[in-house]
Amino acid sequence: MSTTATTSTATGGSGVRPFGRKDKLGYLTGDLGNDFMFIFASAYLMVFYTDVAGLNAGHVGTLFLVVRFVDAFTDIGWGRFLDRHRPRPAGRFRTWIGRMALPVGVASALLYMPFIADWAYAAKFSYAALTYLLWGSVFYTMVNISYGSMVSVVSDDPGERSALSVFRGAGASVAGLIVSLLPPLLIYGTIDGSSQVIPTNLVFVAIGFSACAVVMHRFCFRWTLERVPAPPQREQRGLMRSLGALLGNRALLSLISANLILMLGALLTSALAPYLWLEYFNDGQLSGPAQVVNYLPALLLAPIATALAVRLGKKEVLCVALLVTSAVYFWVYFAGITDPWVFIGLTLLAGFGVGAFNLLVWAMITDVIDDGEVRTGQRDAGTVYAINTWARKVGQAIAGGLGGYALAIVGYQSGTEDQSQATVDGIYAVATLVPGIIYLLVVLMLLVWYPLSRRTVLENGSVLARRRSERQE
Repeated sequence: MSTTATTSTATGGSGVRPFGRKDKLGYLTGDLGNDFMFIFASAYLMVFYTDVAGLNAGHVGTLFLVVRFVDAFTDIGWGRFLDRHRPRPAGRFRTWIGRMALPVGVASALLYMPFIADWAYAAKFSYAALTYLLWGSVFYTMVNISYGSMVSVVSDDPGERSALSVFRGAGASVAGLIVSLLPPLLIYGTIDGSSQVIPTNLVFVAIGFSACAVVMHRFCFRWTLERVPAPPQREQRGLMRSLGALLGNRALLSLISANLILMLGALLTSALAPYLWLEYFNDGQLSGPAQVVNYLPALLLAPIATALAVRLGKKEVLCVALLVTSAVYFWVYFAGITDPWVFIGLTLLAGFGVGAFNLLVWAMITDVIDDGEVRTGQRDAGTVYAINTWARKVGQAIAGGLGGYALAIVGYQSGTEDQSQATVDGIYAVATLVPGIIYLLVVLMLLVWYPLSRRTVLENGSVLARRRSERQE
């Protein structure tokens, strides 16, 4: 089916701009906006809380964990609202990206206010909890759930959806490269031979990325269009009944579980990276090049990712790629790498598995949504995406929580310039061995549990195309 035909069928006329480069670039800018905030927070919010605000690492880990479980209500509640409310003229999902662009940027900047360092401990911890809840569980939820759900209505063509997924992944990688390269050059400085955080610089960099996020979300709103209407709802199911039906979906359960576990590995590595480079390698500025290699693989894979997925299958490609990633992390741990550039080179190789997953996972979500519609006739795009997003946030929270707990277990002392050798060795072990185990577990979950092979995805697409054709006759 051609793009023009798809657009005309979806909208009931030919007056809507056909799907094209503007949609793909607009969708890319949406993830730039999200990840300017999200990746920066993943890498540096813990550092701000411990080394600037003076909060205990274990307390911060608990905060991350508790707020992410609050998201079970806000994420799923917002996804259900998107599925059930009457669409605005600008679209069911796109409208909210435009409306919430400024509030989410302001909330992001408020996370990093340096004046709380002088407050009493209870007061600054309360401020941290309130602003983190406001940003992550309210405004970021409204923008991110709307943005992710929108992919299923920009086009109903599988190839175009895969292209959107790849452009989204490329946007995340570009954001990751920028966040990895620039902040370490500004945030860290060497004082008396020791690499340390410069608090004022960290704050200004955080505010700058928050402002850039606002601009990117506005571009996303202006450049994308919603073309595909939702199918007629068979009935208005209650919340618990809807969730029960979704949680009985093997494809959804297995994918969100794999997503959660993978996020745990990726974000645990990210959370420990600043401490690894400050304490193990004693050079915080090298964390910039080290973080860059986490995003380069996705950019290198982007030109061929769609073709690989179409030819071999998304599930099949990811199992091979993540198996290689797991093997590399095991080798790095047992080899005890001390040369920072050798370490960077090996993590570049390991990054291809995670990069492939990040490029293709959003197309896999649309596969799950299609599978649910084939089985039930209901298309719960917002709710499905919300459940998946919440799982990823839980992975983030557990990673942040475990990062804080791991630092406490290995004996890390906040505000202390010199850590013990046992602590330094412990940081290295957590940053290398644990991800190796986690990525191997993801491979096993996809192989054994996730049912949507290439063949099944193609069969589901044929069924839905036939149903839409019958409704138009």
